[in-house]
Amino acid sequence: MSENNLFPRRSEIIKGNIRDVRDSVARPSLDTFYQVNFSFGKFSTWLKDSPVKDLAVKRSQGRNFMQKMSILCTQAEIPGTSYVESTAIGHHQGIQETFPNLRNFPPLNLVFYCDADMIILEVLETWMTYINPIQTNKRSLNAYSRFNYPDDYKEIIHITKFERDTFIDPNKNQSGSFGGRSNDRKTPREYKSNLTSYEFVNIWPTNLTSMRVAYGDSNVLRCNVQFAYDRFFTRFDYQDPNQAVLNTSEGIINSNDQQVQPFPVRREDGRFTTTGTTSILPLGGV
Repeated sequence: MSENNLFPRRSEIIKGNIRDVRDSVARPSLDTFYQVNFSFGKFSTWLKDSPVKDLAVKRSQGRNFMQKMSILCTQAEIPGTSYVESTAIGHHQGIQETFPNLRNFPPLNLVFYCDADMIILEVLETWMTYINPIQTNKRSLNAYSRFNYPDDYKEIIHITKFERDTFIDPNKNQSGSFGGRSNDRKTPREYKSNLTSYEFVNIWPTNLTSMRVAYGDSNVLRCNVQFAYDRFFTRFDYQDPNQAVLNTSEGIINSNDQQVQPFPVRREDGRFTTTGTTSILPLGGV
């Protein structure tokens, strides 16, 4: 019987100086560069009775509540996933096989710094109260609750991971060092990191943990929230969302357009001019 050739060969073992792998080892991902985007599209339903839903209110310091939640989200999680497997015995004599049966998505845990205006708590409490509101007088002895439809309160959240060099112009010159000596000659950047995003579909809060307050040394009040969701999608190494053309060169502009850009039109003399306009609408949640 011939020898199995699938085992790694000597030539496949990385050897040599550390400088051969310096570019790979020196570019780890740092856990402090991220942003959570609360891409809420139904907040006008479950947040309708709260003044926080109005954009740029004074309590939000001129920002809408979703932007303030993004700023104050101090901890997030890049999600994992697992499979529930099934075991098959007897397909092959003496061999036990396993196959995937169901894919599980663990809950998402976020930690917020609570602002002095308590906007974070108000949004989360209102969201969870809408899921199962009291249908009668809140102080009534015979009060009862009834769940609302999931389509009215399930939302979308994005977690975007970026790096230190993501927003640096790659055409901008840079200086560095090599072998302990400074390199005064500036060279353009050859590569930079792009964005990586996770989209959580049909997400809703399941557990708002208690927050301890006590006399003594002052600490920033933190709010821990656990979310459940149906699934998540991932997009790696992208710069910006895609763009779709919504109208034609006849000048018909859709009412949902967000911006208008000129496009070249060929004249009778064969030259091009930018007299036409087309509207583009960003797609995606980031």
